[in-house]
Amino acid sequence: MIIRYPEYTKDFNWTVLQSDTYTYAKYKKAIGAHKRIIFLKEHTILFALAGNKNIFLGDEVLHVNPSSIVLLKRGLYGMTEVVPDGFEYEALLLFFPDNILQNFLRQHQLQPDKVISDPRSYVMLPTSDLLHSFREQYMLFFQHRAENMEAILQLKIQEAFLLLLAGEHRNTILNFFHSITHAQPANIEYIVNTHLLQPLTLAELAQLSGRSLASFKRDFQQYFNCSPKKWINEKRLAHARMLLLNDDMNVSEVALACGFENVPHFIKIFKQEFGDTPHSLRAKKAII
Repeated sequence: MIIRYPEYTKDFNWTVLQSDTYTYAKYKKAIGAHKRIIFLKEHTILFALAGNKNIFLGDEVLHVNPSSIVLLKRGLYGMTEVVPDGFEYEALLLFFPDNILQNFLRQHQLQPDKVISDPRSYVMLPTSDLLHSFREQYMLFFQHRAENMEAILQLKIQEAFLLLLAGEHRNTILNFFHSITHAQPANIEYIVNTHLLQPLTLAELAQLSGRSLASFKRDFQQYFNCSPKKWINEKRLAHARMLLLNDDMNVSEVALACGFENVPHFIKIFKQEFGDTPHSLRAKKAII
């Protein structure tokens, strides 16, 4: 199961700062150790307030604690919160879309001294007294909602950018920002095959590829000569059939392993594709 940040909630939630159209920040709290897959729908600044977090990036592991700050591009991340007995993991997440960053860089006429050709999906750096003070002040907004909150939060993300650029890692941060604002659309085949068995929507795959949904569908059709929904479902269902015939996982586990969070929907389209439900396919195999 994938957990998506930022999430939008219609009802009041004191752990989220949001307007009618956008979520600006989230306060995260956990007790005990938790492992999960996180889909960051927006670029994120992560402040660990207490405890430790491990972020998995392929073969690389980032060890995040309150003395560090991490900037993450939108995407899928494996995350584990490490919480010693009697303690809690706490974090502040600030979210920012491309256009907020583009407007900030344009307003301040900022460009890196030297552009890195192969930028990473993250930047991790030590905190500073100014950034520590910023996060402590920001946390007050979760308890005290002020008038004109949206305007304040828009200014606060710009303040965070300025404080990050005020330190010794200025050019590293600028390169990271530049890699976001000047990113080229990713290879569609790579994006789809990499995330094929994750329960991502077409809109989320489009985001990961750096395209609008309409552009993603058009480019996908041109590359695969098939609509993305049809192609992805066929690949997922074929993998599900293989698991049902060769693995001991139950039907719900197979559905989740193949990117289907809705098990009844998985059973329905599986039958449409193969003429058997997952259970009847297994029953036939047992008879043989």
